[in-house]
Amino acid sequence: MAPPSPHRSSILNLFKAGVPPVDIIKRLGVPSRTVYDSISRFKKLGTFLDRCGRGRKPTVVTPDRIKAVKERIRRNPHRSIRKMAKGMKISSRSMGRIVKDKLKLTCYRVKKAAILSEATTKKRLERSKKLLQRTRNGEHLVTVFSDEKLFTVQAEFNPQNHRVLAETSEEAFANGRTIHQASHPASVMVFGAVCADGKSPLLFVVQGVKINKEVYISQILEKTLLPWAQKHFNGRRWVFQQDGAPAHTAKLSQQWCETHLPAFIPKDEWPPSSPDLNPLDYSIWGVLQNKVNAKPHSSIEALKKTLVKEWDALSPEYLRATIDAYPRRLRAVIEKRGGRMEQD
Repeated sequence: MAPPSPHRSSILNLFKAGVPPVDIIKRLGVPSRTVYDSISRFKKLGTFLDRCGRGRKPTVVTPDRIKAVKERIRRNPHRSIRKMAKGMKISSRSMGRIVKDKLKLTCYRVKKAAILSEATTKKRLERSKKLLQRTRNGEHLVTVFSDEKLFTVQAEFNPQNHRVLAETSEEAFANGRTIHQASHPASVMVFGAVCADGKSPLLFVVQGVKINKEVYISQILEKTLLPWAQKHFNGRRWVFQQDGAPAHTAKLSQQWCETHLPAFIPKDEWPPSSPDLNPLDYSIWGVLQNKVNAKPHSSIEALKKTLVKEWDALSPEYLRATIDAYPRRLRAVIEKRGGRMEQD
């Protein structure tokens, strides 16, 4: 806050003597705003003196408090800003300033991930290095990445982010505060494949059918993947990717790929436990689920209709950007020596 002007008393004396503000500005050589603000203040308060209590209030963001917050976070980084503020008897806003502005910390959502064994970590490192080498000639741009995912008719529900504004709990209940979810909602298994410049049609696996090697070959590879890829690439070489699901790594499935496809990534070349390297897992399925499960569906058929609509709406630009992230993610795994990447 700027200190009071030293010309206040002079401005007051000239103003009381009937000197116009314009002449006061010229005589004293002070900014016009200072003169007009001082006169306005005098007319309003009858004085040029500061009011009692005027000035900046003592701040709660002191060096000692910053140090105390830092120590609390060191002992328990999972404690929320709200709980720390309550414990130290300061506002959540002040605590947020300490955490974000002074300590330069960011809140990250906790995520679940499978534990990686030492052997798995080693394979992820070794195989990521080899796959990264293959991207240098642009192989990832002609790679068809594939995956299966289960979608349900239920809407996605996150209790931390899902709120209802209402005056009473009864009104909130009427407006949807309580979301009823079935223990085993109706669902459908979907197969999809994408590349840098296109995507296969979605395949809905027949209800109740388990994807074993026979179903995988006859219904997914032969009837869906191969016809689409042959038409899409039109004689150009392409590479097929699949994860380590039992139906994919079965000897019969591997033999089929070797016989019928121009190229594929064998089971001993794809990193194990690596959804963070499959574009469908690290981006596309999540985007699709956010759109499809924004609201519940009345039936499986309604769910399928929405899935097809949103799948078809995925733009070529988005697909290319998602595939372009693949080499960067390989490098991130390598930098982590086969471990999980932070951004995943």
